[in-house]
Amino acid sequence: MKSVIFKNSNLLDIDNSNLIKGIDVLVENNLITKISESSIKSTNAIELDCTGKTLMPGLIDAHVHITATALDMSTISNYPHSLNVLRSAKLAESMLMRGFTSVRDCTGADWGFHEAIENDLIKGPRLFFVGKALGPTGGHGDRRPKTYEGDHCNCYQGTQKETWIVDGVADVQKAARRELRKGAHAIKIFASGGVASPDDPIFGLQFSEDEIRAVVNEAYSWQKYVLAHAYTSEAITRAVNCGVRTIEHGNLMDKKTAKLMNEKNAYLVPNLITYEAMDLEGEKYGLPKVSLEKNKFVKDEGKIALEYAYDAGVKIGYGTDLLGELQVYQSKEFLIRQNIMPKEEILKSATLVNAEIVNQKDQIGIIKEGAFADILVVEGNPLEDFEVLQNQGEKLSVIMKNGKFYKNTIT
Repeated sequence: MKSVIFKNSNLLDIDNSNLIKGIDVLVENNLITKISESSIKSTNAIELDCTGKTLMPGLIDAHVHITATALDMSTISNYPHSLNVLRSAKLAESMLMRGFTSVRDCTGADWGFHEAIENDLIKGPRLFFVGKALGPTGGHGDRRPKTYEGDHCNCYQGTQKETWIVDGVADVQKAARRELRKGAHAIKIFASGGVASPDDPIFGLQFSEDEIRAVVNEAYSWQKYVLAHAYTSEAITRAVNCGVRTIEHGNLMDKKTAKLMNEKNAYLVPNLITYEAMDLEGEKYGLPKVSLEKNKFVKDEGKIALEYAYDAGVKIGYGTDLLGELQVYQSKEFLIRQNIMPKEEILKSATLVNAEIVNQKDQIGIIKEGAFADILVVEGNPLEDFEVLQNQGEKLSVIMKNGKFYKNTIT
């Protein structure tokens, strides 16, 4: 890779919530090696004039589903693996072109996708993955039809098998070990019912506390962590008391539970945009009626829960949880949250906080000497207006990941 100097940029210092004008940034190989208020000189570097533009770290989405290529999840098992992989690759590339240079896939993607992106076989964000989620019989991940009586449904061995259906401590341990062996960066469990699953109630508590502790212990033994899909205060309380590190969704959380999350140093990753998008277009793309009704129940509650969490001092990540056709809404999470949190805090969620969540503090989500060169150059100032991050990356002049250009319109 050739060295690159970004000249005379307005550097977005997200940690201190300000814009520093007239900054040069030097990238060598895949790292940021120098940041200077003075002009950086080099005889062999490409120079890009960023006058009037904002230079900021690449965005991070801590809850995506690259392999969820259709909102109606029941249809995906009808696709051949090859077709779903190609569709997934397009979804990954679109995320990158919106400025998300890193993502955490929360069921579906695996080591193969990770390697394909690392080796640039497909264009996509740096990928952190959990492999298959763990869920109990009858839980959020159990998509078998009501007519099926057995424990193993061969009809569901097609392309889309996102969950290990496991019951009891021994089976839960084995499933967790299996995903860790396959390279998972974390383990995901279902700790309550969900919206997209038609048969389990939102309020349902899924794994027992012993089962949750068993998963947490297995992850800890690999220096990894557990994330839990959880909606209700009871489900969240059980999860964080058992050592779960991040709570996904959390729409029905009360103030007491938010306070507990802060005390336990747990992270919340809300996904407000997925409920808005499903409400708008869920019926069009085949979301079952029962899921549409569940969605209406939790949609507005999620905004209240986010306010509780922010007021309690909980560390809040940026996640979207969009499925299939709705993934084009990814950047609109910024717009929804700005009515609840200050813009600078939302930007921290999508950079600094998410970097902590995926155990990459000071490596991604930051413009810092020694960090990976994940860089966006933006026409406008995100601290003032989130519209510059909308429209599928239209206002992004440069998208660089790991020192490589994936978009560059600066001549």
